[in-house]
Amino acid sequence: VQLTGGGPGSLTTLSSIDLKREAFEKWKTGYSSAYAVILFVTVFGLASIYVKALNKVKDR
Repeated sequence: VQLTGGGPGSLTTLSSIDLKREAFEKWKTGYSSAYAVILFVTVFGLASIYVKALNKVKDR
């Protein structure tokens, strides 16, 4: 974000900041709850893949 100066509009906004904005500034609780669940599942899935790959490398 610092390198692009924030980008045009909200193009470079982080998902976590966008989630906070939707929940606490726009009061879209249903949308932000679904957003949080999807974000959690995505991060958890990527972390699981990373840990499995790390364990395979470690076992060699």
